[in-house]
Formats: sequence, C-alpha cells, structure tokens
Amino acid sequence: MSTGSDEHLAHQLAMNQVSWQTLQEHGVTERSELELDFFYLAPGEHQARALAAFLQSETDYAVRLTSRASGFLKKKAWFVEGTTRPTKASQDTLDQWVTWMVGAGFEHGCAFDGWGAEVAGDAEATSG
Repeated sequence: MSTGSDEHLAHQLAMNQVSWQTLQEHGVTERSELELDFFYLAPGEHQARALAAFLQSETDYAVRLTSRASGFLKKKAWFVEGTTRPTKASQDTLDQWVTWMVGAGFEHGCAFDGWGAEVAGDAEATSG
C-alpha cells in the first residue's frame, strides 16, 4: 500500500480503538455477536462494481451498490455498503478485519469509509 493508504489505515485502526471502547461501555464483550455495517466511497461506477463483485466473491457479506446525484452538477457519487453475518469480535479481530477491508478497497480504487456495529438481537449501535 502507498503512504496515503497507510495513513488511511492508521486512521481507521485508531478509530477502531475508540469504537471498541464504546462497544464495551455498552456491554459488548468478546463473546458478544456483532453485525458490522461497512461503507466505501468509490470514484466511479466501474470501481464500485468491481469492489462489490470482489466482496461478494470473497465473503458471505450482504453487499449493496448505491449511487446518489449530488452537488451543483448533480454528479453521481458511488458507494459500496454492506453487512457482515453476526460474528464474535475483539479489538484484535476488528483490527485484522479493517486492515483487510481497507486493502480490498485500495486494490479496487475505493476508500473504506468506516463501519458501524449492532449487537445481534439488540438495537444498540456504534460506528468506527
């Protein structure tokens, strides 16, 4: 990865620490099952479709491709979003997962924009 992606990864990993602490404050432990919602920004449709196809082939995640027109020129912004299956998490597993997700985005020209969590069977959520 390049310096820019290294900085992006470092930022995401720092956010993981805050998010994990917040989850723990809401009663989450390493035995809790979490569904992780994730978000990517894509520079165009081609990159968004390529990343979505990759995530669908490499994981069992529910993956959605969306676009919205925004700005003065109503240029389309492309997003890849999704949700993992319920899984047990820890600071370590979240760091490994985010590292993989950032790398997957980088390889397809997209930026991992973070994640949110919902405790399986609970309405409590946080984001990273």
